[in-house]
Amino acid sequence: MVTRKPNSEHTMKRNKISSDTRFKNLKSASNEIYADLLGYSVNETSLKNFGKKDWDSFCLNYDLDENSSGIYLPRNQTAIIPKNNSLSLFHEYFGHGLYCEQNLTGKKLVDLEKKLLEEEKEFFDGKKFNLEELEEFRKGNETFNYLQNFKSKNLGIYEGFAVFSEYFLSKNFGLENLFESKYEKLNGNFGEYFNEIISFNEKFGDLATMYGFGMGKIQDKKRLIELSQGLFGKSLERARLVLHFGSGKPFSDIDLFVVSNDITSLYSEWVDVRAYNFDEIKEGIKLLDPKISDPIMIGKFIFGDREYQEELKNKILNQEITGNAINYNLEKWEHYYQRFEDNSLGEYLQNKNLRSAKTYLTNALALKNGEKILTFNELVDYSRKRFSHSEKFIELKGGIE
Repeated sequence: MVTRKPNSEHTMKRNKISSDTRFKNLKSASNEIYADLLGYSVNETSLKNFGKKDWDSFCLNYDLDENSSGIYLPRNQTAIIPKNNSLSLFHEYFGHGLYCEQNLTGKKLVDLEKKLLEEEKEFFDGKKFNLEELEEFRKGNETFNYLQNFKSKNLGIYEGFAVFSEYFLSKNFGLENLFESKYEKLNGNFGEYFNEIISFNEKFGDLATMYGFGMGKIQDKKRLIELSQGLFGKSLERARLVLHFGSGKPFSDIDLFVVSNDITSLYSEWVDVRAYNFDEIKEGIKLLDPKISDPIMIGKFIFGDREYQEELKNKILNQEITGNAINYNLEKWEHYYQRFEDNSLGEYLQNKNLRSAKTYLTNALALKNGEKILTFNELVDYSRKRFSHSEKFIELKGGIE
């Protein structure tokens, strides 16, 4: 019997094919995970997967540490990584790539980089220039200086999402040890920041974490149920009703209306949960509160009892206008208008309170005129028709005195 010696060249080639295939499958499977979770995956980002020789040459040409795990170039939306490095794929391609495609801050970063590139091309058109001359041009360039400030301001969340992408995908593929080995010395301010991210993720789930980073939101029933499961936990099972309302746009906040004795309201820049117990719903309908009538009348059913929503709709339609309802809406107007004038809340919350104040004042005026308006859009139309465009909001109160 003749024993053949292993052909080292064939073995290396076979291992290379196996490694390339595994890496390609990893990339494809990761895209599927994001597509299932978020409703989209990486689409506009290209990937350069360099072997050692090409990687060393690239690092030399771009003054990059050869021990670096990769780099992402926003101006041409390209992720460049050492050959078949899984964590680098997760960080650069899926972390920075997805962030620059599906996040308003990331999109702005790309736009600024491309604007700077065009200005550099225009300035150096037809000229030979070296790195020193490029740096000198950038020092006096307004776009470059704004871009540097923008990068510095958003570096934490930009890198935070990329590291979280590594963490998230590593869990999905059983590569936690690889991730922990890379980041075992993660400390300082960023270490504390990332630990907060992980705690949030463990408490509220993957979707809430992604949206917390400002990623675009596909507000369909599948994802809204998954989000609700993360936000409310087992309390969701006892909720009588969960409705979705609002614009539903990718970069608007998610508006949920909940009827439950166990769930409380919560608010952040990306989600607004209006939660009411059964007694509050009953009282709110009597007072024709627009923040209760609007979502019940137009909200999309997500979870709970469909018949209960129809029952509430009928109660609203049959509810008579009372003096108590008019006075209640006036009191709510005053409450929200005072909050609008509170500068300590910040511009975003002040404007949000101003919109609420206008809603309640318009509703009070309509009720005073014997008109029952049940949705926010109809209240806006009523306000436009009832009052001139030149009339200041503060003057509207005169219509009820």
